[in-house]
Amino acid sequence: MSDSPSASGGGRNTRHPTGIRVVVLILALMALVLGPVGYLMGADAESHAGSAAEWFTLAFGAFVGIPLLAAAVATVAGDRKAALWSLVLLAWPLVFVSLIHLTPLGG
Repeated sequence: MSDSPSASGGGRNTRHPTGIRVVVLILALMALVLGPVGYLMGADAESHAGSAAEWFTLAFGAFVGIPLLAAAVATVAGDRKAALWSLVLLAWPLVFVSLIHLTPLGG
């Protein structure tokens, strides 16, 4: 048996669902901003200090790591809806990179 109290209402997070969603929202915003910034800086690494590998590593960590972290936080807190939306963020890199390389937006 666990020492932690179980959530009432069939396993739903009834203590602080708004707080968990705020944390997930902040992490999502970080992924939506840091991923593209890192990718664009990596693609343009010759014109500034730093190597492309460092920027692409930052982009990958933001694009993939932050949504997985948000999903883990939401799952542990018992908020399945927030965890699902966090995992949906994993599609963002595909959309962003496609927009950059397959449209005139990328230059």
